[in-house]
Amino acid sequence: MTNAVLKSFEDTHQKIAAILTDYVTGGYVKTLSKLLVYMGQKQAEEALLNLPEPVQSKVREVYKNLSGKKITDPEIVAEAMRVLKDSGFFGKTLCVSVSENLNSSQKDELLVSTNELFEKDPLIAMCIEKNLFTFDMIPNLDDRSIQKILRETARDTLAMALKNAPENIQEKIFRNMSKRAANSVKEDMEFFGPVRPDDVNAARDEMIKTVIALSGKGEIVVSSYWE
Repeated sequence: MTNAVLKSFEDTHQKIAAILTDYVTGGYVKTLSKLLVYMGQKQAEEALLNLPEPVQSKVREVYKNLSGKKITDPEIVAEAMRVLKDSGFFGKTLCVSVSENLNSSQKDELLVSTNELFEKDPLIAMCIEKNLFTFDMIPNLDDRSIQKILRETARDTLAMALKNAPENIQEKIFRNMSKRAANSVKEDMEFFGPVRPDDVNAARDEMIKTVIALSGKGEIVVSSYWE
């Protein structure tokens, strides 16, 4: 390798080293400070106390300069998003963490509250809006997907889930069943009489679990809702 080539290589290597040095000595401080803004004042203070003293002082200084920033500011959200994505706690995984212990009606409540939640934690709100599937979304599924779901759903579960369900959901379901099967489910619905909301929610949750399981296997496509 000639001296000219080596020099060119070394010069470029030095430029890279300078960039990395700048990041290590200053850039990471900005990154940490933005993450602290996202965490909120109380948790940010707890996190600061865990930093080594020299680093803590630098971060505090930059963090103080960001005091006017909000958790919803794009640059703050982007930094927190990058960290969560790298950790694997984002998108579907984050959504499941929020919703897995909620019943069907509570998931509906969660979904319609995303604007309010965005002000408190924009990344949670974004993941819910993009990834949460609720019973009311069933009409958005194609007929083939509906038929697969029905094959995996017990008749009594389906009948309970459809009790007091909106007309568009019932129509979508019954349209994908034989006339005889649809009539049997309708008879079951009448036979149940008045039912407890908890029983209806439990049945709907079973159907939602089926949707998610089939989507995870790639057997159905829940576009724009479960990616």
